[in-house]
Amino acid sequence: MLRFVKEEQALRQIGSTPDASESSGLRPDRIVSGRVVPIAEDGWEYEVEKDWRSELWVPPHRSTGTRQPTPRTKAHCRGWLVDPTTCRSVGFSSTHELRVAALLMANRAVVEVEDQPPAIRYLGVDGRWHHHTFDFRATYSTGYKIAIAVKPKTDLEKSGIRQVLKQARTELSDFADEAIVLTDENVTIARGWNALSILRARRARNDEDCARMRAFFKGVHGAIHASHATAQFDDRASALNAIWCLIYDGVLKLIFPDRKLVDAPFVANATSIH
Repeated sequence: MLRFVKEEQALRQIGSTPDASESSGLRPDRIVSGRVVPIAEDGWEYEVEKDWRSELWVPPHRSTGTRQPTPRTKAHCRGWLVDPTTCRSVGFSSTHELRVAALLMANRAVVEVEDQPPAIRYLGVDGRWHHHTFDFRATYSTGYKIAIAVKPKTDLEKSGIRQVLKQARTELSDFADEAIVLTDENVTIARGWNALSILRARRARNDEDCARMRAFFKGVHGAIHASHATAQFDDRASALNAIWCLIYDGVLKLIFPDRKLVDAPFVANATSIH
């Protein structure tokens, strides 16, 4: 009973990762949105260390999608996420697409996420040529590319997406190495929640905090409650942010990746438990 009460109190402390703008405790090493570029005048660039006016804030790159989410809608969730790796907006047209995009960006092996890439041409079963636009294309650090169609499980049959992919796979060529469909059965709400938490943490990353948390886990064997790790910091928000960053780095792992961290708050060294 005492352990249950203790963990209930700890859960309230690790409910989610706050944005840097909402917490004075987070100290991101870089700006959390967009990028900063040096200002050049007459072919000469100011030195950042000597003049604070030498930098200019630039918003994230626009989405490269061939189709963009509709600004207004009554039935769907639409918008853009910024990929911290490429500093580029990635559009989504449903909560399911949002979760898929977040999962791709939360995978350190993925170096580029493209929304609505150029359509590919394929020969249908009717003997005619058709065009299909995938929802996403993910490029891995190895150069391997995966074209991704996103559909609710209930729409798989009526959409005919399986047959489309079967025909389209023969025409992928240099467009992608593989074509798959992801449903809400594969990309669950819990996995999406964890992925979005990783994205928020990446925006507010502090390498000093990450190094401190990594040093703490060198002395940890097996799984521990996340609150035990955050208790090592005066600022629990910064500590939790570091945990999410180390999960992205592959240093730590969730013991229950199919559940939200707030519901199953146990983590471990990535190499300590198999």
